[in-house]
Amino acid sequence: MSNLFYHKDLTDAQWNRIKSLFPKANKVGRPALNPRFVFNAILWILRSGARWRDLPTRYGNWNSVYHKFRQWCKLGIFENILQIINQDADDSSLIEIDSTFCKLHQSACSPLKDQSIGSSRGGKNTKIHVLVNERMQMLNVVLTGGQVHDSEKAIELFEKINLKGKCVLADRAFSSEKIRDYIEKAGGKVCIPDKVNFKIQHDFDEKLYKQRNIIERFFQRIKNFRHIATRYDKLADCFLNFVYLAASVIHF
Repeated sequence: MSNLFYHKDLTDAQWNRIKSLFPKANKVGRPALNPRFVFNAILWILRSGARWRDLPTRYGNWNSVYHKFRQWCKLGIFENILQIINQDADDSSLIEIDSTFCKLHQSACSPLKDQSIGSSRGGKNTKIHVLVNERMQMLNVVLTGGQVHDSEKAIELFEKINLKGKCVLADRAFSSEKIRDYIEKAGGKVCIPDKVNFKIQHDFDEKLYKQRNIIERFFQRIKNFRHIATRYDKLADCFLNFVYLAASVIHF
């Protein structure tokens, strides 16, 4: 498990992996914030789940750090970090799909529309739909409200992934002919158990299916970060970028 769960800041080796992704400081105007310093502050928010206003003073002005975070979200910095982590993801043989609920904190309630907030029996929440491989690398992610069924976003997740020669593992929630046909037409193999009331029961590899615990362990790891276990962000884009970050740093 990444030592970023327990230690405060990036090591030199960890920073060297990603430092080239950050924009260079302007040579004129006010002195720019040190990107490594800001990144460590964002990691503190990710781990603690605290408000931006509660950022320790050793990291500087919280508002400056927040605005730098928003700037990096727009530049796709956190998604690019994930791509560096996933450089060898194409040679995977297994693809697993599932989703997890994140309870919505009252501070995340937003009057804005389309912020991936919904209601289910557990109250207001957000659902994270992901694809991971056998190395627990996150290959794709979509956010929805908690009322959205797991299978509704399956094909959208698959569309950016090369499924040829790969085996897709999923639970019974994804056992539909539409999803099966898509995987098979894309050149993939299906390992999904049928619902018990289906008239046609497809064969599937029960031994291979046991490896579906990988995606459950992935959710457990990213939810060790309190900012993921509970959603505090009003904006879906902010929360999504924290998911990118959490999925990256578990492999640092």
